[in-house]
Amino acid sequence: MEKQQDSKEFNHEAGFKIIYEMIESAKSKIGKNYFYYLFWGYWVVAACLLEYFLIKVANYPYHYLVWTIMMPLGCFITLVFYTRMKRTVNSKTFIGTTMGFLWGGWFISFIILLVFANLKHDYTLILPMTMAMYGLAIFVSGGVVQFRPLLLGGIVAWLGSIGAFFVPYLGQLVILTCVVIISYIIPGHLLKQLSKA
Repeated sequence: MEKQQDSKEFNHEAGFKIIYEMIESAKSKIGKNYFYYLFWGYWVVAACLLEYFLIKVANYPYHYLVWTIMMPLGCFITLVFYTRMKRTVNSKTFIGTTMGFLWGGWFISFIILLVFANLKHDYTLILPMTMAMYGLAIFVSGGVVQFRPLLLGGIVAWLGSIGAFFVPYLGQLVILTCVVIISYIIPGHLLKQLSKA
């Protein structure tokens, strides 16, 4: 009878140890996703600053081409990186699958927004709505991986989105730049540090 009791206690301890190791492994894998936050953070900030320069300094009428060129190029770079990373990772995790669907759904929603904003010639909605979508995706990402800087980044993106509805396009570019620094770049650097821990 005593042996059965010891065996049950041992199994509980072993079970807790396995769960702890799984959580630590998941944290490490989450940290390795910093590339996406840093790449897209700096990429979008560069696009914002370049478009701002083309409007304010160069007075270039086709300033919006910055997005037409940089976003598909960014998608291509991300796809190449993802393909290389996928070769080194053998197993799928629930968190990885969830993030894939979340950001895949975000991308489809973003394409729908762009198509219909262009068809309606209502470009002032693109950046505020994009920030609202950033807020949702970043907030959910932060909740799934229990990473507070992403949760706060999502809230900042929502607040930026609300503010962007009340300012002209140049102001929206400035707000988007600030939102991306706070919600992408800072958490990305923190994730990078987490991946090294």
